[in-house]
Amino acid sequence: MSSEIKNDYIDWLEKAIAEEYFNYYKYSNFEGRKYIGGESFGNVYCVNMKNTDTIFALKSFNIKFNLKEVVNKIKLHKRVDFHRNILQVYGITRMESDTIHQANEYSLVLEYADSGTLETYLKKHFNELNWDDKYQLALQLASAVECIHNLDIIHHDL
Repeated sequence: MSSEIKNDYIDWLEKAIAEEYFNYYKYSNFEGRKYIGGESFGNVYCVNMKNTDTIFALKSFNIKFNLKEVVNKIKLHKRVDFHRNILQVYGITRMESDTIHQANEYSLVLEYADSGTLETYLKKHFNELNWDDKYQLALQLASAVECIHNLDIIHHDL
């Protein structure tokens, strides 16, 4: 990616933060970072907001992701932010350093799911769930997938 195009995406991120398109959280306000999983995009960490009992998930981006993909992921998340079965995006944070911004320095600040991913939850609790519980989970998942597909969004990790 050329530096001019990269700068366009940095400018978009900085403008979106300045115009409060989404919240910006100072990375130094988080503590207790604990790895909870990873996928093709990068890693997910559980963090606490300092001096509060608020827990968030930070979704980082692998170095292979360029700023265009980070910006697109933010825009996609914002389009489905209204759906109750899709984790909410609270904002973005950036590793605070003196170096030029890189895609892997940005992380989405997301709603924390204390039971982990649906896959993890089902592996651990499937036999404990009755058929009504399983039906409700399937219905919620189908509702979320229908929502993203109605918006012409394809989830790549299902």
